[in-house]
Amino acid sequence: MFPHLQLQYQFSLLRKLIEADSNDVPHIPKQRRSSYFGMILFVTGHFMKGCPIGRRKDLKTFILRRTTTKTPAALYNHAMSLVAKGQCAAAMVYLNLAVSRGHLPSHALMAHMLGGGREGVAKDHKRAFELVNVGYQKGCHHCQGVLAMFYMLGHGCKADAVRSLELARMSSDKGSKYGQCVLGMIYLNRGGVPFYRLAAAQNFDEAQYNLGSMLYYGYSCAVDRAEVLRWFQLAAAQGHPEALYMVAACHRYGYGVATDEAEAIRWLRRAQAAGHPYTEDYL
Repeated sequence: MFPHLQLQYQFSLLRKLIEADSNDVPHIPKQRRSSYFGMILFVTGHFMKGCPIGRRKDLKTFILRRTTTKTPAALYNHAMSLVAKGQCAAAMVYLNLAVSRGHLPSHALMAHMLGGGREGVAKDHKRAFELVNVGYQKGCHHCQGVLAMFYMLGHGCKADAVRSLELARMSSDKGSKYGQCVLGMIYLNRGGVPFYRLAAAQNFDEAQYNLGSMLYYGYSCAVDRAEVLRWFQLAAAQGHPEALYMVAACHRYGYGVATDEAEAIRWLRRAQAAGHPYTEDYL
């Protein structure tokens, strides 16, 4: 390839990489895309072999400008759009930048993802608790809700049901999907469905998964196989590990959909990549 055409291709590929459009750059490993600093090292170390030093500097400047000129809110919104498509590792790049600039809702979302794990995002309860506690101390009602979930589950802290309920109520009263979801968990058999529906209406994967589970087991509602699969699929689309596993189970056993073992295995592979603990034995 001629040098000028090679450089043009590199710039085009780099733009796709920075925009986190992983469908357009499948040959670049996800772990490379999941780190902002990794991107710079990857570009200068791989793309720029044999290119003039000046061109390397141009590329590094392009990366810095592309990622640092966005406002924290814009970074967060872009991360949300990536999560909605299941591109969680790419979303973490933008969340890291937003968190570094003090964006509190980004603390909540990042902590939530680290608490449960996602494809390309390993669980880290200690880091998740630190993130959400900082946001809580600064008055973020979303962080209150995530903290309530952590106190309920004992993620990064000692489980405390009383503290969890207190924080969940404060968070839910301010309209946070995280607090609403926790109240749904607390009131599971005592009218928790309305709280789940409030959170699910905000496209919150945990609430969508829990609604699917309630319908699956018939908790406080009639079993509805079509609705079960729909809620699981909505959560799975965002990379939720348990939802991915349950979508696989639905395909394996023909629950709300025709039996399809190949499709079940495909969803199981995604659940495995997201860190679900039982997929290896199931496979």
